Amino acid sequence: MKQASDFFHAEDNLNCAQSVLKYFDAPAAQIAEFKAFGGGRAPEGLCGALYAAKALLGDDRKFAELCSEFAARTEGALTCKELKGEVRFPCPACVNLAATLVEKYKEK
Repeated sequence: MKQASDFFHAEDNLNCAQSVLKYFDAPAAQIAEFKAFGGGRAPEGLCGALYAAKALLGDDRKFAELCSEFAARTEGALTCKELKGEVRFPCPACVNLAATLVEKYKEK
């Protein structure tokens, strides 16, 4: 079964944000736009995979719930700096976790 991390730095060299969008078959233009949001460059340093999740959900309440669950699984980390530095949570794991949570919260 395909995972969102299968797109991460693969043939198209997609970043974390783009990989989550690609997993959900987002439009090519949106995927290209999100090249700017990987590697800690999302607003407020948010993990790029989480930033893509926010765009996919389009619902602030659901996104807040998603972030709470993400943080519970990453020792409270939500920013790229925290995830990569302090917590040492690998990017492919962030991508898969964000995608899994999008699937869960889209259905709510």
